[in-house]
Amino acid sequence: MNSSTAPELTGLIAGAGEVPLYFAQKAKNAGLKILAIAFTPQIQADLEPFVEKSYCIGVGKLDKIFKTLKKEQVRDLIILGKVDKSVIFRPQLFDLRSLKIIKNLKNRGDKVLMEAVIEELDKEGLRLLDQRQFMPEIFPAKGTLTARHPSEEEMKDIEFGLPIARKLADMEIGQTLVVKNQVVVAVEAVEGTNRAIERGCQLAQKAVVVKVSRSHQDFRYDSPGVGPETLQGMIDGKASVLALEAGCIMLLEQEKTLAMAEKHHISIICI
Repeated sequence: MNSSTAPELTGLIAGAGEVPLYFAQKAKNAGLKILAIAFTPQIQADLEPFVEKSYCIGVGKLDKIFKTLKKEQVRDLIILGKVDKSVIFRPQLFDLRSLKIIKNLKNRGDKVLMEAVIEELDKEGLRLLDQRQFMPEIFPAKGTLTARHPSEEEMKDIEFGLPIARKLADMEIGQTLVVKNQVVVAVEAVEGTNRAIERGCQLAQKAVVVKVSRSHQDFRYDSPGVGPETLQGMIDGKASVLALEAGCIMLLEQEKTLAMAEKHHISIICI
């Protein structure tokens, strides 16, 4: 089949976690042809059964990624999955194009970095797609998702934590907060959601975990999410409530995550 009649490929740049695999499976079922660029061999192996073609290219090899997308005539692109934020401190992983971008950043926060990457995508004629457009079902709407609703005291902790979490998210510090008795116990930073929860639960059991998005979250990249791994950390730490910003936080493997919450009497609420 020549290039003029071949089906157009949609690009997937895939980090770690369940989301890229979920998207690839859904895309295949919908007849969408995907070209995947995976950051590790394991991610590539997991995706291969569900994509038309795949490559393994390191997270810092921006020039190689762009050349591959151009060679495969990809125009539309979606970025999914987690990247260890500490990678920014390992310049040996980056190519010259990536290093030049990093050097010119006003700071190295997630939003600033991704805006610079999007600018490079635009230069290459690539269109970055909104994650919610393709997977709206994993962004739950307002309401309590479990049988148990938060208690009156837990709701006070949620109401206390929400504005603080939103401010911290907008300041590019983190999007997760652990609260107990209207005291901030832990704040997410570079270590990520799960380790922030672990740290908070070491200091206070029966704590409330609040997760939000930025005020002007760009859902073309970095959609915040939780899933079974998050719930397991809450179970291990004896946390009591997970409060998510409605319509803005991905809830991954929903059936499994909610079953875990029900079994351990953890309330999950979207607000």
